[in-house]
Amino acid sequence: MNSLTVKILAALVSVLLITTICSQIYYVVHDKHDTEEAVLASVNEDITFKGVVIRNEKVVTYNGGGILDYEYADGSKLSVNSTIAEVYSSEEAIAAKDKIALIDEKIAELERAQNPGTTNYIESEALRSRIESKYNELLSSIYDKDYSELEDVKSELTLLMNIYNIVTNTETSYDGKISELKAEKKQLEEIAASPDDVIKADETGYFVSYADGYESMLSADNTDSLTDKDIEEVLKGDAEPPENAIGKMFDSYSCKIAGIVDYDSRISEGGSLSLMLNTSKNVYDVTVESVKIFGDDEDKMLVVLDCDRLDKNLVESRTLSAKLIFDEYQGIRVPRSAIRFQGDQKGVYVILGKDISFKKINVIYEGSDYVLSENTSDEDCLLLYDQILLEVVSNKDVSDSSKSSGAESAAAG
Repeated sequence: MNSLTVKILAALVSVLLITTICSQIYYVVHDKHDTEEAVLASVNEDITFKGVVIRNEKVVTYNGGGILDYEYADGSKLSVNSTIAEVYSSEEAIAAKDKIALIDEKIAELERAQNPGTTNYIESEALRSRIESKYNELLSSIYDKDYSELEDVKSELTLLMNIYNIVTNTETSYDGKISELKAEKKQLEEIAASPDDVIKADETGYFVSYADGYESMLSADNTDSLTDKDIEEVLKGDAEPPENAIGKMFDSYSCKIAGIVDYDSRISEGGSLSLMLNTSKNVYDVTVESVKIFGDDEDKMLVVLDCDRLDKNLVESRTLSAKLIFDEYQGIRVPRSAIRFQGDQKGVYVILGKDISFKKINVIYEGSDYVLSENTSDEDCLLLYDQILLEVVSNKDVSDSSKSSGAESAAAG
């Protein structure tokens, strides 16, 4: 091949290469598309809920003087003639009585720890494992600020460590410590005189050691007559406790919780919801007993919930701050402005290279400016990481495999 031919071929290759590069540059510059990548998104829309706890309550009164020492934690069930409280003349007597109870517990723990029936049939390694487990449980409770069972865990951990000391011969006996505790107890018994009076329950029910003045206003049997003004009044908490009130009794394990929220179509009579308290993070299963829609624009709801549960968190206050929890939705996020229709099929246009095709979507959640589509492996549907076209698409731009008669580019309403 002569040199002229080589030069001509080289020139042609150069021209072809330059043309290809220029066309690619032109395509990049002039053929950009407004797109959004299809990504996974999760939605869990909770509603802030300020509630009022409602039960059929009866105020318990005491007309005498003195200092009360309640025998049961709030929410405990009492039978007829159970002791609600003992009445003492001084706080020192109550403190001595409480200290004696703690000493009795310590003596019982130490006696159990050195009991041959306990120490002769347990291995030190098994004890070590249980101690570590209880210690981690204690740390977790403190970290999570869950103090409801902290004392019980602490007591169990102390007992295990005392047993471990005996099993490993770190301690030979707790007799000396027990004798010291018994001597201390004897001294306290001289201060802890008998109570001046005893207050007993005259009926079976659950007891709470406070009354707030709303006991006669609120009734679980008459929640249908509640108004939004009633709820707002109770939330203010301006009522005066009844005279000589020392607490109240209620007969039912369950309660009703009433509150006002912005209108939400997901809340309907007979529906099941979850309620999470802000203070304890406890979650309660509740049923919607009734819904009243009110407001000039009917944009508010008075909601009454049934709760079939009783614990310290539900009796420590008349009002509670919580959240209504709805189901979590996870799917592919699709801007509303990108939704199009082909016939009766809802979907979006996606682009891959130069090819534009229509992909169906299956809406599982609707937000204000977006929807969530089911995450699927169906090639006819929108897939994760597809490039969603946000611009208007004409039928002539769509690849042949995706075309159908009556293709439209109008956005979904």
